[in-house]
Amino acid sequence: MHRYDLLRDINDPSDLRKLPIEKLPQVCHEIRDYIIDTLSNVGGHFASNLGAVELTVAIHYAFNTPEDRLIWDVGHQTYPHKILTNRKTKLNTVRKFGGISGFPKREESEYDLYNTGHAGTSISQLLGEAVSRDMTGGKYHCLAVIGDASIACGMALEALNHGGHIKPDCLVILNDNFMSISKNIGSISTYLNNIISSHIYNKYKRYYYTFLKWFPLIGPAMFSLSRRLERLFKVFWIPGGLFEDLGFRYIGPVDGHNVIELVQLLTKLKNEEGPLLFHVLTQKGKGYSHAENDPIKYHGVTPFHKESGTMNKDEKISFSQIVGDTLIRIVDQNKKIAVITPAMIEGSGLKEFSEKFPDNLFDVGIAEQHCVTFASGLLGGGVAPFVAIYSTFMTRALDQMVHDVSLMNLPVRFIIDRAGVVGPDGETHQGLFDLGYLTSLPNMNVYIPSDPQNLVDSIYFMEKFTEGPIAIRFPKDSADRNDFTYDRSDNRIEFGKSKLLKKGNDITLICAGAVVAIGLEIVEILKQKKISVNLIDLQWLRPLDTEMLNRELSLTKKFMILDESYLDSGLSGYILNRLDPKNLSRFIKTVAFPPEIIPHGSKNEIFKLYGFTSEQISELIEKEFKN
Repeated sequence: MHRYDLLRDINDPSDLRKLPIEKLPQVCHEIRDYIIDTLSNVGGHFASNLGAVELTVAIHYAFNTPEDRLIWDVGHQTYPHKILTNRKTKLNTVRKFGGISGFPKREESEYDLYNTGHAGTSISQLLGEAVSRDMTGGKYHCLAVIGDASIACGMALEALNHGGHIKPDCLVILNDNFMSISKNIGSISTYLNNIISSHIYNKYKRYYYTFLKWFPLIGPAMFSLSRRLERLFKVFWIPGGLFEDLGFRYIGPVDGHNVIELVQLLTKLKNEEGPLLFHVLTQKGKGYSHAENDPIKYHGVTPFHKESGTMNKDEKISFSQIVGDTLIRIVDQNKKIAVITPAMIEGSGLKEFSEKFPDNLFDVGIAEQHCVTFASGLLGGGVAPFVAIYSTFMTRALDQMVHDVSLMNLPVRFIIDRAGVVGPDGETHQGLFDLGYLTSLPNMNVYIPSDPQNLVDSIYFMEKFTEGPIAIRFPKDSADRNDFTYDRSDNRIEFGKSKLLKKGNDITLICAGAVVAIGLEIVEILKQKKISVNLIDLQWLRPLDTEMLNRELSLTKKFMILDESYLDSGLSGYILNRLDPKNLSRFIKTVAFPPEIIPHGSKNEIFKLYGFTSEQISELIEKEFKN
């Protein structure tokens, strides 16, 4: 039998629904093999997709997508969904330049309702879809799939609270891959869920409660008593009391890898009234033993050897890990340090830190707003807080950065990872906004390390800095281990001072962060063209070294700013508004990213697309001097 006997003939969910239900386990097996075969060659989000296979198949089989509205939260578990919705042959291009996105994307398919990359958005969108349907007389179903981490988001809980109040017909599917309630999977749980989700049970339950309401004298008391007894029954047998209290009828937990049972339950639930929450237990990495045993390692993979599970080893060390290792050295000497992160221990290089100093590490979950305000509160008892967070997620806590940190001039230390272009994660994860809002915050100090040694030194500097909030931002990058040292130096960074890296007479390049390396390449290219470059590593954007900038700009004919940000949310506005007006006539332009959606792909491919390579910028400068 061909390995993909069923899958090869499935191009969209209508093909899937033509199959008898007993064929679905084989379809799931083939999809899982297809994901393993493909991602072992190209990489991508892995363990979460293997865990969502049966659930995805069951949803598309039980519901009439795309007429029925299916919404995914976060979206890194949607590869099975993409396979079933006309993108099977494109999976080998996932997260590559010009290929399909690693997340849901409206431009790719009518089956992707929203472009999703951040957590906690799906239930709000679901309610909007359901209310819109009811206001316009639609007859379709609305459902959302959300994970156990995402549902703890403040936004998701706000949406549950609102949904329980307005009570539209909709279905929230909670994909729980932590197995925290596994004891409830079994014959009793299955039996209870079949009763609770059955049409007959719910029909006669409605009749019973309607009858009690009209019963003379004692009807209201009997209604209230019956509701309490039902509630106690569910609380005792079924762990969904929170959702019931919020107004969602809870069903679960059920085995998320029994595709036939999932279809049967979803078929019953789709015609039930009111807001429902269906709790499904799945296993990350299901069907691939290496990913089952270490789902964190295999959450996102580079190409790997399918049999052994070994991935190509990078001899370099990531900037994130450099931060984590530096913090270990700091906390080893100072236990009054707390590191706070919103569900990003591994991504922020803090795994070893969390193991060595569990009492100094606080993972607050996907709760960026709480993360920032919690950090500000830690200062009250003399603890120094470091917030380790991605640039793209920092925007979710902007109000807290203003209200709970900046306005009170509190010395919260922000370590902002993944600044600038992030590559394969694409538009929802680009870190191109942060400099724009950081410089707008009262009292905020902003340092931009340009190499791994700057990064180490800036973490040490932050520990001692108590004059107000401070942020450093750095890219998703790596370094050779012999390019820096962890040895502490308190004088490598001079507060508010930039560095002149190369002395020239023709043009000054103002650079910051990772693009300093591009500036150094430009210096060498233009040297061959007899153009002399003055290269400044800005380092501090705030406070800005205006004295040094004005001096150096006055000594060259022209100047240009290189900025790995959006053009209107980066260095230029802040710098140009603070320079001596006499120097502004020398300004050529800022090389930055236009205010448009920046696609996914490798960093080099994105830089080339937007004219950000050293060769392209050198040509631009050469033309300027020829004129």
